[in-house]
Amino acid sequence: MDTPNMIIGIVLSAIILLPILLINKSVLQKRKRIIAKLDALAIIDNKKIGELDTWTDNSVIGISTDNSKLYFSRNTDHYEKEIAFDLKNIKECTIVNTFKQGTNNIEKLELLLELYDSKDRVSLEIFKVDEKNFIIGEEMRIAKKWYSKLAS
Repeated sequence: MDTPNMIIGIVLSAIILLPILLINKSVLQKRKRIIAKLDALAIIDNKKIGELDTWTDNSVIGISTDNSKLYFSRNTDHYEKEIAFDLKNIKECTIVNTFKQGTNNIEKLELLLELYDSKDRVSLEIFKVDEKNFIIGEEMRIAKKWYSKLAS
């Protein structure tokens, strides 16, 4: 291969790979920030996060190492919630799918918690169709995983 072709190949590769690497770095930094928020919630209760799941770059759910507390944080343009629950206080957990009218497309996915000490149910939004998120991905797997943990 001659030198000019090799230089062109290297430049084109850099033009293609550089944006991908920068976007990936940005997503990882945002995930670190959201996990730090969850850790801060746990520190208030003198707990540490054991198991957790993150999705998109703005949502995380986790459980304390001693399996006594549930922590949830989600911050989007339309929804913001940081909350902690005693697992003993969760009476029932349900997955709620809201479908777009006239279709089988999920518009909203939530974990709905019924608590022993409150008549109100608490909704933890896992997914909602908006300008940035219009296709459900790993959110359904995460909702089912945490439903099975909280329902037992």
